[in-house]
Amino acid sequence: MKNIFVFPFLFAVLITVFSCKEPERKKTNFPNYLKNTEWIVNEGGLITPDGVKTYYMSPRDTALIFNFHAVHFLDAEKFQSYDAWQCGNDCFTEIHGRYYFTEKNQIQMEIDSMSKSEFCDAPTQIFKPSKNMTFDLTKEGKQLKLTRK
Repeated sequence: MKNIFVFPFLFAVLITVFSCKEPERKKTNFPNYLKNTEWIVNEGGLITPDGVKTYYMSPRDTALIFNFHAVHFLDAEKFQSYDAWQCGNDCFTEIHGRYYFTEKNQIQMEIDSMSKSEFCDAPTQIFKPSKNMTFDLTKEGKQLKLTRK
């Protein structure tokens, strides 16, 4: 008689445990040509969840630049978007997140946190769940165009 109640109970517990697991994103085999690259955003400003529809970017070279928005694709999954200005005590924004290719020329960017420099007097925003953005990628010469979907 006890077995009649024990097995359904264990079965219900196992189903509950496995259904609460966060869904894993589908792995893709698209080439990641953004890995370990840094880009200056020419048009569009800082890449944010509520930003503009289109961003135009150029590879960051070693030239000394004082005022810019940039995106640094750190490795195969993480990115950092930030701005820098000539004055040292401005309110700078820095965004940390993850990215991955969903198609050959399309990326999904997930914003995990947005922080401001110490001069802003603003707390770091942590997004749970992450804010998602999807962009189509188009190469135009050396420039890269990101168009929000």
